[in-house]
Amino acid sequence: MPVISVFVAARAAARWLPDSLQSIARQELPEGWRLQIRLGIDACEETLAFAKGLRMANLEVRYFPNHVGPFVIFNSLAQATPSDILVRFDADDVMLEGYLSQQLQVVGDHRALRITHTWSILVDEQLKPTSAELFNGTRAAADGKRAAPTDGQFLMTRPVLDKVGGFRPWWCHADSDFLLRALAFGCSRLIVPKYLYLRRIHPGSLTQSEKTGYHSELRLDYARQFLEAKARYMKGEPSEYVSPTVAESVPVPGAA
Repeated sequence: MPVISVFVAARAAARWLPDSLQSIARQELPEGWRLQIRLGIDACEETLAFAKGLRMANLEVRYFPNHVGPFVIFNSLAQATPSDILVRFDADDVMLEGYLSQQLQVVGDHRALRITHTWSILVDEQLKPTSAELFNGTRAAADGKRAAPTDGQFLMTRPVLDKVGGFRPWWCHADSDFLLRALAFGCSRLIVPKYLYLRRIHPGSLTQSEKTGYHSELRLDYARQFLEAKARYMKGEPSEYVSPTVAESVPVPGAA
């Protein structure tokens, strides 16, 4: 039976996780598929305390005692979890009906080098549609609907991970870098043109926070490296396999 694994990294996310995890658990999969949910807590005692009370089928929780960021957590969980399809999803976002099943239909053969995305709806902390600044300096419409993929949320086949390697151990923008390298390796990027998840906008999110937001010095430096790599690939230089950086973690007792 093929397995689809959803990986969620969480830090200061106790207030968002109920919506996110429940939306994942409610997903209906095509016949013959099995769902796994893997939650990695990034050195946050408050989120850990919440996770200890979780009772959810197919859920496994691990605690990372050192603050390593969401991309190292994905690397660590993905390397330790046998699965045919891997899904990166944020702890503050919410899947809508069909998010997983419709992407699985588009993927087709899970042995191929394929990545899928859907469109999204930007929402505020109470999950009401909102406008917000986008990466290119424009603003989303008032209804929050964004008819374009977002680099942070995607589904990929295991062969993509084997081909590209892991995310760079960056604090942000590593998703864009991963996708750039995947495309340069010849992986297919497919879009489901439907609004199938809610992307929550709040001051602590990766794209909005002072440390990692769109205007932060850190993100701008990563963006410079991204553009330099893109220029190299466009000149015909080969893509780069990045050996996955992983971190130590421990299972969370009581969470399941």
